[in-house]
Amino acid sequence: MKRVALLFPGQGSQYKGMGKVWSQKFQGADRWFEEANDILGYDLKSICTECGAANLSRTEYTQPALLTVSVMALEQYRQEIGIVPVFSAGHSLGEYSALVSSGVLSFADALRLVQQRGAAMQEAADAGLGEMAAVRGVALETLEALCEKHSSPDQPVAIGCYNSPRQYVLTGHQAAVARVTIAAELKGVQVTRLQVSGPFHSPLMSQAAERLSGVMRKFTFLESQWPVISNVTALPYADAEQVRDGLILQMTHPVKWLQTMRYLEEQKVELAVELGPRSVLKNLAKDMTDKIRTFAFEREEDAVQLARLFPLHDFIAGCLSEAVATPNANWNEEKYRIGVMQPVRRLKEMLQSAKESDITGAQGLAQRKEALDCMNLVLQTKRGPEEKGDSQ
Repeated sequence: MKRVALLFPGQGSQYKGMGKVWSQKFQGADRWFEEANDILGYDLKSICTECGAANLSRTEYTQPALLTVSVMALEQYRQEIGIVPVFSAGHSLGEYSALVSSGVLSFADALRLVQQRGAAMQEAADAGLGEMAAVRGVALETLEALCEKHSSPDQPVAIGCYNSPRQYVLTGHQAAVARVTIAAELKGVQVTRLQVSGPFHSPLMSQAAERLSGVMRKFTFLESQWPVISNVTALPYADAEQVRDGLILQMTHPVKWLQTMRYLEEQKVELAVELGPRSVLKNLAKDMTDKIRTFAFEREEDAVQLARLFPLHDFIAGCLSEAVATPNANWNEEKYRIGVMQPVRRLKEMLQSAKESDITGAQGLAQRKEALDCMNLVLQTKRGPEEKGDSQ
């Protein structure tokens, strides 16, 4: 089966009415809005579906809204496609959605965390000292030199996001950012001021990071079902403690998205699915790689193409093929009967059923999960008792 990564967008992807798309596409959308409303203490659905862009762009509202809409997209993906990824990654705030996808954080805990994160960042933004700007068409070395020239301890400016080889994001004190952008524009560089309310991923967020650090210790981080890539290192997190540290460091350190995509490419990821509003990450991927085909799941044409790539019949056939092709190293007849013969028989039954009918939605998701469980049982049994400790 193809190696798939799930990608989750961050702040800047929001738009007025973004919740309407998922309310119309996904029958379970209101359940997520209701849970979010209970946790947050305000009507998130109206902010996502009715409020103006100015209100939605306030960090304290943007972050819970993006997380919730991204989790809706995740649930729809699970029901319609259901392919278990080999990695998850999220851009800035999107890292929280990635952690939800892999089971490290529950939706409720992630929402409480981003509510605290958003409030802390909004407080720093309200000081009115900083801003962010995207620059396109400039060599990295040139931009780094400009930042070094125009930065000072009181007025820092640095690269806050390595988005692609053609796009970087400046962050820092507004006066210093202005000096760098003016110098860049004089060199013919394209500059876009971002619709964010503060200098995120810069030293000016140190107080917000300190506040979040105190909150972070109160939450439980579980073992990941698959690797999640850290924004700070562009490598998979090793354990829960590293996740906590990474989320705090992320506040004052740059987002290494370019390096993250390079890592996924090195790991032979073939397909990436962006789960959330717009198609920002898909567009960035076009600047970086022709080896990873990226789909923006919110776009109907992308969702249709993705579903065609992974019909249920082919998914079950792939699981059966993997189960049958794996060499056997377990010669215990009873264990072989229970752990190999029975699940293989079940996979064959499921394959025949998928040939005869078009199974989608929640039933399709259940079928995919059962097929994976059968395949994993066969693989674990065939490897024998001496390798079971490594089968996870």
